[in-house]
Amino acid sequence: MTSAVLREQPQARSTAERAYDLLLGGFLYYTFIGLHPLADGTASSRVDGSPIDRFVVLSLFGLALFVLWNNAQRALTCLIGNPGQIALVGFAVLSLFWSDYPDLTLRRALLFVFLTTITLAIVAGVDDLRRFHSFLFIALLLIVVANFAAVALMPSRAISDIGVNGLYGQKNLAGIVAMIAALIGFGWLLGAESARSVALGACALLLIFAFLVLTRSKTSINLTVLGVMMMGFFALAERFGHRFILASISLALLVAAALLLVLAAVDFDFTALLNAVVTDATFTGRDQLWAFAGAEAHKRYWFGHGYGAFWDVGYSNDPILRVETGTWLATTGVGVINQAHNGYLELWLELGLPASIVAGLTTFKGALVGGYRAVFGVGSRQDRAAIGAFAVLLLLQLVHNQTEATLFIRAMAYSSVASLALFAMALPQKRFMSSPQRKTR
Repeated sequence: MTSAVLREQPQARSTAERAYDLLLGGFLYYTFIGLHPLADGTASSRVDGSPIDRFVVLSLFGLALFVLWNNAQRALTCLIGNPGQIALVGFAVLSLFWSDYPDLTLRRALLFVFLTTITLAIVAGVDDLRRFHSFLFIALLLIVVANFAAVALMPSRAISDIGVNGLYGQKNLAGIVAMIAALIGFGWLLGAESARSVALGACALLLIFAFLVLTRSKTSINLTVLGVMMMGFFALAERFGHRFILASISLALLVAAALLLVLAAVDFDFTALLNAVVTDATFTGRDQLWAFAGAEAHKRYWFGHGYGAFWDVGYSNDPILRVETGTWLATTGVGVINQAHNGYLELWLELGLPASIVAGLTTFKGALVGGYRAVFGVGSRQDRAAIGAFAVLLLLQLVHNQTEATLFIRAMAYSSVASLALFAMALPQKRFMSSPQRKTR
């Protein structure tokens, strides 16, 4: 889990190890707990930002540069193997030149650059993937425990009428964190080799699943179930080989044929089918938000309004002021909504349609590469279980972004974890062969 440096310099190696541990711990705390837990961020605070946040991010960025210096070759491999991700980060910075609010774009694009660099350094410094996976699982478990503590000590702040918020501003954010913890943990459990490890991992997962259920975040709960099924498929495919995969493909084709028959029965009326399947076809009023965001996105079709230059741009410039009166969206008030609740629309608004397509394809490619390596790759079962967990997180992000915006969005937990996963997929697979001397079960 520590960065590898020249063995003939033990003091430099020790310094690099400490720097890496501090970088990883600081990143996880900043990403999953934050510097202002239980705080309801106001619109003005989101516009101005926090000096404390800037100091912490810049400090982590400095540590990341030191780690990258000691792992330059691995970092270069990650960069070369991830052209889509690097292009998006660069394009976000370039959007400064056509942004509606250049000052906001400069600050938010730099944050995007800093956080991407930090995740690059973390992946480049991984020596043992199983140990790294174990550290993530334990850290996320402790974060869930901290959320339970917040519920017990400050229930009036940590519990809302619609679900448990924990340390976060709303239940959906808590649900995302719980979902990431559950999928990382289940992947770790699939790689466990001893009965003791399985028992401890299962107990930890039960605690995480309990918190996930308490959040009552339907999207996160449903995607977690789907993710567990997908990782189960990886495990079965590894065990039973090509015959199981061919049988699964045949079953998928039968399901697709049945779905086409259902669509034909309703004259391919997707709205009617959606109303029959989903209890709330408006997705809690998101349909009006999506219509508004889509109309605004078309005004800057190719390049968008600038990275971070659409929402949270000040009370007098809030886009909600342009919403047609008489709609639900217009009654939400200025500063309440700060995303399109659709990751593809969000990137289209900020960086244009081509960038949104590149983001989706980049994430999908990472998921495919990870899925292939998890089933057919070399290396230990523990390493492939970790890769499979990252691949599932990437694939589920594409689904999750239909109702929430986390795709290449700065300072979002899911986006940061996805950045880690994408860089991990870019490394050669032989890089992920655990050292027998340092194996962690």
